Amino acid sequence: MKGIRRFVLAAVAAGSAVLLLASLRAQPNVEPEYVGAIVCAGCHATQAEAWSKSHHAKSMAPPTAGTVLGDFSGADPRFFQRGNDYFIRAEGRDGEEREFAVAATFGVAPLQQYLLSLLCGRLQAFSIAWDSRPRSEGGQRWFDLYPGERIAPGDPLHWTASAQNWNFMCADCHSTGIVKNYRPETDSYETRWREQNVACEACHGPGSRHVERAKAGAGAGLIVSGETAVGSWGDFDARGIRRWKGEARKNPSEEICAPCHSRRRPIAAARPGAAFLDAFMPELLEPGLYFADGQIEDEVFEWGAFQQSRMHGAGVTCVDCHEPHGAALRAEGNALCAQCHSQAIFDQPRHHRHAEGSQAARCVACHMPQRTYMQIHIRRDHSFRIPRPAASARLGAPNACNACHADKSADWAAERLKDWGAARQAPEEALSEIGRAARLAALAGEPGAVALERLTPELHAPSPLLRLGALRALAPYDEALREKLAGPLRDDPVRAVRIEAARLTPLVDHPALEEWRAAERLAEDRSESHLNLGALAAERGEIAEAEREFQRATRIDASYVPAWLNLADLLRATGRDAEAEAPLRKALAAAPADADAHYALALWLVRQKRLTEARSQVETAAGLWPMDARFTELSRLLAR
Repeated sequence: MKGIRRFVLAAVAAGSAVLLLASLRAQPNVEPEYVGAIVCAGCHATQAEAWSKSHHAKSMAPPTAGTVLGDFSGADPRFFQRGNDYFIRAEGRDGEEREFAVAATFGVAPLQQYLLSLLCGRLQAFSIAWDSRPRSEGGQRWFDLYPGERIAPGDPLHWTASAQNWNFMCADCHSTGIVKNYRPETDSYETRWREQNVACEACHGPGSRHVERAKAGAGAGLIVSGETAVGSWGDFDARGIRRWKGEARKNPSEEICAPCHSRRRPIAAARPGAAFLDAFMPELLEPGLYFADGQIEDEVFEWGAFQQSRMHGAGVTCVDCHEPHGAALRAEGNALCAQCHSQAIFDQPRHHRHAEGSQAARCVACHMPQRTYMQIHIRRDHSFRIPRPAASARLGAPNACNACHADKSADWAAERLKDWGAARQAPEEALSEIGRAARLAALAGEPGAVALERLTPELHAPSPLLRLGALRALAPYDEALREKLAGPLRDDPVRAVRIEAARLTPLVDHPALEEWRAAERLAEDRSESHLNLGALAAERGEIAEAEREFQRATRIDASYVPAWLNLADLLRATGRDAEAEAPLRKALAAAPADADAHYALALWLVRQKRLTEARSQVETAAGLWPMDARFTELSRLLAR
């Protein structure tokens, strides 16, 4: 019951929920309000106890002796304590070294970061973290998230930069009921939360109505509850697999988990349980994020991988494997998979071909290969794929076999599978919806009649992911064709699809265009959003607005080169080319190693007939990025 005692102490700090509930009795039709985990724990002690031990409960906390795991004894002079407060000595934004107060702990295992306070309400994630693993596993030490690199002030990866900003990058997934409160007039934040960690109402939604109904003996009232589909998992079939029998499952766990376990960007204010694609625009299986076969490459979390899996197609949801409150696995080792895959068939050497009980005989070793992020954080691929080393050799993707047998080739592994009779290929029709959507989106790189024949029917597909992929493939086509094909989808029932259609048809006034603008303004503290708004205004001929947005982007982040380059191009296109040199020079000052900035300045110098200077700039661009034919071609022309 230790977790429950902690809830009681938290209630004193948070203030009484009784007054809130009393006020709601007089206003029965108001929107539900947050009540806090202490109130939930009053009736749901078992769930609260499980949650109190979870990573969600420890996602963020005030820095205290009980929450700070790192060594602040002063053994490393950069990390020290003064009284009950914790400090880190570090290089600030101006390059000067000074003391910064630790405002909060961030995460708990296998590493813990620390949030430091900067001016204007910014909290920033420091780039040296504490390895919280046991010493026997290499832990109990400070380590640099960017080892061997000199991350100087002004670098996008420096701890003071926008990429490390908690208010925008981290807050909505590490706390409950976040309101960012960005103030553009002062470029400052007044960010607030309902609970500092990921608590009950982060998943279930504000609970005041549920509490009121419970007090009245009526029950229900939660925005998000549990399984609602009628059915059950059947017995093992002849292949040794259990399958769902009954209605299509309506378990909301995927909509709850996806917002924080995916690569996406917000497009509307999100409420727990709301349709994922009505509040977020997801990344598909983009190169650089995923390998060519769909395996995870960059830190993409779990949603995109799980969408590809046969498990997802069979109706499996997150909570079938993960207990939802403590987030622990439902069972340990191969027993977890044995819930639906018969141990008598699958947990046998004749299936896994390794020594029984060995690490290599674990289901996850072959079907959930792992990658390491942030130096020590191991994540497993949730696409549950069959190892296909022959395909990995062809596509340049990893495979589970060679992850262990690193001294062997993919061809060797493919031959071993062939010898075992396991080298079968999944049929094309088994490709997941997200896989099909990604293939559709990739058609943007090969526009033409064949691509149009493939993508056009999918604009009317039942799956919003397929409609989204097909829309993205329309980007290279002319305005009239985009209007003909994408225009009707401005009225799609799914917000992400409507916004993508509006992006393709920006000259048409329509409510979806305003939804797109509103989505960009959700990130008005980011230069990228002002760049997008500026580009939209420029395309619509709203020149003054475009210039204002590009200027706003440069004020927020003077090192953001695309904003300077787009501003210069706007000046050129509107007959003010003489003024374009200043933003081009500022782009180079911000990023001397940016090849595009050198190339853009070279083009401007050509227009001014300053050819010797232009040649110098384009040669620098070609030296920085020799694969770009634009640079080498212009350099060749200027050399004549």
